[in-house]
Amino acid sequence: MKGNTLGAKKFTALTIVRAGLFIAMSLVLKVIFEIYIPLGGMPALRINFASIPIMLSGIILGPVIGFCTGTAADIINFIAKPGGAFFPGFTLVSALSGMIPGVIYKYLKRDINYNILNTIFISLLSVCFVTVFMIKGIMYFENNILMYNGNPLNIGYIVGFILLVFIYLFVPIKLTYTENNKIKMNKIVFTVSVTQLITSIILNTYFLSIMYGKGFLIFLPARILTNFFMIPLYSIIIAAILKAAKV
Repeated sequence: MKGNTLGAKKFTALTIVRAGLFIAMSLVLKVIFEIYIPLGGMPALRINFASIPIMLSGIILGPVIGFCTGTAADIINFIAKPGGAFFPGFTLVSALSGMIPGVIYKYLKRDINYNILNTIFISLLSVCFVTVFMIKGIMYFENNILMYNGNPLNIGYIVGFILLVFIYLFVPIKLTYTENNKIKMNKIVFTVSVTQLITSIILNTYFLSIMYGKGFLIFLPARILTNFFMIPLYSIIIAAILKAAKV
């Protein structure tokens, strides 16, 4: 793909064909690689890579095409592999997964320090993750000892969590200053982070709470934890595809 496709707005025949390819890629990834993890006896946590082609559609083809691609992909994916009752909120989430990256790549073209924004995001996400656990009483202090589910929290988990946050922050900065092409890893991480925050962490969690009649905080910790791993992974895959496609 050539660079002039970035931010394309017109529904040309070529654009429609490319959008169709992204939809097909999303379907294949959903059918082959989707995993459901039960939370409280409900299949509430879904892990797949079907969002990657949808995000790419917004980045490459623009926010309007991305929105349409996400909408069509969710409906077709539901028909091909339903994971429960149809819920229009999830179709909106899929549509926004295509639109938000398109908006960022179309309108945030000035020099912005995405590394600072990424640092703020991961810091807030980390604080929210710990706060939610404490609100639910899963994690708390007792005699100056950090407890988890009534047992002292192993120091290894704390070190691992800090290490994961460090990797999350350091890798985009490192790659940004070592890459000579125009694929900016820090902007991709920012794009994926904002998209996942709005769609996966906030909206999907809210819609799940409505769908199953459970509290918002029941689903939130697992979804935040999952995105700690999925956001960097999504970012690396998207960066590799954009680089290979020479967008």
